[in-house]
Amino acid sequence: MPIHQIPQSRRGFLKTTAIGGGTALLMSATQTASAASDNATVFALLSDTHIPSSPDRTSRGANMTENLQQVIGEVLARKTPPSDLIVNGDCAHLKGLPGDYQNFVRCLGPAQQAGIALHLTMGNHDDRQPLYDALSDQRPTATPVMSKHVSIIETPHANWFLLDSLFRVNVVTGELGEAQIDWLAEQLDARSNKPAIVMTHHTPQFTAPQEDKPWNGISDTERLFEVLDSRKQVKAYLYGHSHHWSHSQRGHFHMINLPPVAYLFNKKDPNGWVEAVLTDNAMRLELRTLNPQHPLAGETIEVSWAS
Repeated sequence: MPIHQIPQSRRGFLKTTAIGGGTALLMSATQTASAASDNATVFALLSDTHIPSSPDRTSRGANMTENLQQVIGEVLARKTPPSDLIVNGDCAHLKGLPGDYQNFVRCLGPAQQAGIALHLTMGNHDDRQPLYDALSDQRPTATPVMSKHVSIIETPHANWFLLDSLFRVNVVTGELGEAQIDWLAEQLDARSNKPAIVMTHHTPQFTAPQEDKPWNGISDTERLFEVLDSRKQVKAYLYGHSHHWSHSQRGHFHMINLPPVAYLFNKKDPNGWVEAVLTDNAMRLELRTLNPQHPLAGETIEVSWAS
């Protein structure tokens, strides 16, 4: 399951439940005392941090360590700090080296000290064992899906389903696998009375690549979307991987590509993070760009639970 770095003050909210012969980690997201509304839950959504072992290392003109430190500073400076922070994969630079995760943990330290619960998913540049070594107290003792790291975050307004699309370390292809997709279907059905938000690192890819090309996105996209398309409680599918901010609608749910914290593939795109505010009626997403002058800075998306 994705690792949850839970501040000591939040340990009382940790719950486990037997699922499919294993133990799945469930988190009940709570609000901060300074929440602007008594009926809102705030999340900070990050993706593609690509943190290297050396804080001085750069890639494509970006210092990834400085970018993550800037984002964490912005998160903590918000009038309503989030209760939870999700990093949606590619936490490490390229190969998930031990030093990458040591630097990553240092960058996230201020958020943990502020009492913000951290949730991590696996990207193609991550490696589970070094990540466990850096966050040893978060290694799961059991998992409902063999060799995958899945979890559910329950809030008063919606449930988050965090999936694992890591296929092989430093291989671009993503894969969920039949067991994980079956697990997702089972857990969605068990929680059909509340809106669902599904998150993976990899982009969906509905068309197979040419024979000499690898899958760039999720190789079993069609099977995953059979599950999402047939369950009306699914309101949003969030992903990263492409280092691009975009939004579209697919039937009854929104498709949201999170921006990278790290470097850009296209200099016209924004990098930064997204603030998600969940209420009884909707989820409001606001793009927070590292460059405050970017044309898309402050762009918002409304995900209605009624749609």
